[in-house]
Amino acid sequence: MKIKNRPSICNAVALILGILLLASGSARAQGVVLPLPYEDQQNLTAQLGPGVVGAALPSNPITDPTVYFPLQDRSQQFQVVAGPKAGTVQTLGLWKARRPGGRKAWRFQMTPSLAGFMRETDQGDIIMAALTDAGEGVVVVTTPANPFIPKGMLPGQTQTYTQQVSVNYLDDPSDQRYSGSINGTYTYVGTYQVTVPAGTFPAVLFRVKCEGKVGPAHTQNTGYNLFAPGVGMVAMVLEEDVTAFWLFNIDSTTGKVLMSR
Repeated sequence: MKIKNRPSICNAVALILGILLLASGSARAQGVVLPLPYEDQQNLTAQLGPGVVGAALPSNPITDPTVYFPLQDRSQQFQVVAGPKAGTVQTLGLWKARRPGGRKAWRFQMTPSLAGFMRETDQGDIIMAALTDAGEGVVVVTTPANPFIPKGMLPGQTQTYTQQVSVNYLDDPSDQRYSGSINGTYTYVGTYQVTVPAGTFPAVLFRVKCEGKVGPAHTQNTGYNLFAPGVGMVAMVLEEDVTAFWLFNIDSTTGKVLMSR
């Protein structure tokens, strides 16, 4: 009897294992759901408004950063919802520049005067190596470059880095205004339902924190970027004035939401 029952027992075990494997595969496909930390929720509500960042959604590894920030020429309208220029509308966007050998670089206009210069690395990361503030007439170069959307980053993962910072005048780049170093963390917080005037999107949330001394001042700042697949940036929290961002810990935080695609 035991010998005759052995195949049926094996079949039952195989069936159970199959169900477990299917369940495991389904969980991996759906991703992990990460509740928004309380401090981040408070900051985002204060700078973007209540209801903009909503329910936590399944999060997956960043396998292709360009899905979340398409590298193509475009302009978009953002509404400023917090900060000194709250209530205004800004036309921002991304534009391509060519480098020797056919390599591409990109200028991301984050405010009317503040632009970040970025590129895609051979490993597939999108990084930002320099910022210019036309209003202040300075260029800020960071070594190594700022992470923007790192390839392969996992939900909940934090990357740490130390940068050397150089602030130079645009009219005379050899004239260094300030220099120093900062320590930073870049965290893939999770995926959340984001509702802005342009629509409702599943958006990945990245938080950047930096602290250090550049020139005579100590700086400590926190910023947020929210990216929706196929759309790009849908909301952001950043410092308007690059000299304030790097040199002074002042309350000049600005929140922006996407108005139109």
